[in-house]
Amino acid sequence: MMNNQRLTCPKCGSTNVVKNGHDKYHNQQFLCKHCSHSFKLFYPKKHKNFSLNFSFSYPKCPLCGKTLEIHKIRRAFVVFRCRSCHFKDRIPLNLPEPTTFFGQPFKYFRYPIFIVLKAFVLYFKFNMSLRAVASSLNLPVSHVAVYKWIVRLASMFPIFVPENVFKVHGDETVVVFKSSKYYVWFLVDHNTNLILAWHVSRYHDASQVRILLNKFFSLHSNSSVELITDGLGAYATAANLFFKNINHIFVGLGRNNKCESKFSLFKDFVRLKRCFKKFDNLASYVHAFCVVRNLFKLHADFHSVISALYSIITTS
Repeated sequence: MMNNQRLTCPKCGSTNVVKNGHDKYHNQQFLCKHCSHSFKLFYPKKHKNFSLNFSFSYPKCPLCGKTLEIHKIRRAFVVFRCRSCHFKDRIPLNLPEPTTFFGQPFKYFRYPIFIVLKAFVLYFKFNMSLRAVASSLNLPVSHVAVYKWIVRLASMFPIFVPENVFKVHGDETVVVFKSSKYYVWFLVDHNTNLILAWHVSRYHDASQVRILLNKFFSLHSNSSVELITDGLGAYATAANLFFKNINHIFVGLGRNNKCESKFSLFKDFVRLKRCFKKFDNLASYVHAFCVVRNLFKLHADFHSVISALYSIITTS
């Protein structure tokens, strides 16, 4: 390809060649401006940036982006910790192969289900972008693959709710999508602070409250509950017309803290994601947000949440 120290295109033989960046293995690429053919001078074997002691590179902190340092070494995993924000992450020693606990890789994905569920939880719990999630995995995964994982898993898991519920809080908030308003409704348990039911609608009336309450009573059919809401009249109308086992209680604006705290977290999630790019995913994202938030109420450990999600997949 080189005659008299001049670089020529291997396809057309032109010498009008310029540099065209590097590939993911830091090899120089060239572009022929005559035929638009991209090529490299040589194609070495793919090399991976592995650490000296482990078969994987050190992970990065999902909060600050710094490389984690080793905190503890166990027989089956290594605990990494961020020196700045003290975030901890546990990595099995046999990545990227599936660990003994998690068994076979998930049917539709190339990577073990541990990796897929970790990306799913990072996206909804820590409000990370798709590119930040892909970077924190320290695997050759693109942000498009992470997006496909999240969309497919978003509607797979049920919401974890308690059995005996006697007092619930209801409220709604507005999400703007392409200059149109959509309403997101939540029902939150008074004792456990878990999200019991959700609903996404285009309208703001008693019929939407009825759909929300029907979702709740589909899981708690014989229960009589107290419904605590703010001043929206649609709640009282729906409770009086369609439900005989609801005792509606009105509280002033700003005093319905159980739901308002959830909506503050949901608003942060929407704002950091720069709203939603596709309306079909809105309901799935709301459902997955409720699933992950409830699991972190029930399990304080990050890996216990992943284990709970994995048990649902293996059972189903």
